[in-house]
Amino acid sequence: MSIKLKFDIVYYMRLSECKENKYYSIIKIDSLLSEKLRRRLYDLGFLAGQKVRVVNKSLLKKAYMIEIRGYTLSLRNTIVNSIMVE
Repeated sequence: MSIKLKFDIVYYMRLSECKENKYYSIIKIDSLLSEKLRRRLYDLGFLAGQKVRVVNKSLLKKAYMIEIRGYTLSLRNTIVNSIMVE
């Protein structure tokens, strides 16, 4: 007798790994960032379920231009690495 299990596989990736000009949904922000920085991101609209798009990456991938809630902002690589999306 064999048992078949069905698993829902969900792939998470970091925002820095995303392709440009595609929309992704935010899953969470890593707790590796300081509390002040995470609070600031929450105030800017980086909440779970929010749609986000990578508009442009700098040449050395040290800065990213991100669009969220209709406005565009620039974030450092360390911050973008801590945002998980699907």
